[in-house]
Amino acid sequence: MNPQENQDYNRRLQDLEAELNKDRPLSSVETPFWQALDRYINRSQVEAIRTRVVNWFNSLPTPGKVTVVAIAAIVGISLFLSVLQLVASLMSLAILGVILYLVYKFFVTPQSPK
Repeated sequence: MNPQENQDYNRRLQDLEAELNKDRPLSSVETPFWQALDRYINRSQVEAIRTRVVNWFNSLPTPGKVTVVAIAAIVGISLFLSVLQLVASLMSLAILGVILYLVYKFFVTPQSPK
């Protein structure tokens, strides 16, 4: 096999790789979260569900709309407060861990003689 044939094969291989990589999405490090999520979500189903919910909401009488919005606000606020309580609990647990570590380090472990 002469060097000219090797160069032809290498060039053809590079062309095929470029053609294959042209349609491939970027690596996960370079791809934003929403673009990566698009691979797993069927947009037409999501749009159909959203359309059904909007049509249902628009078909409600005014007191029904107010009730739905009030319930959604209560649920949203309670979820938000639950997340805040979880974060506060985790921070308290971290502070308690640091305090217990310092107590152990300075009072429980014997001091080494100097």
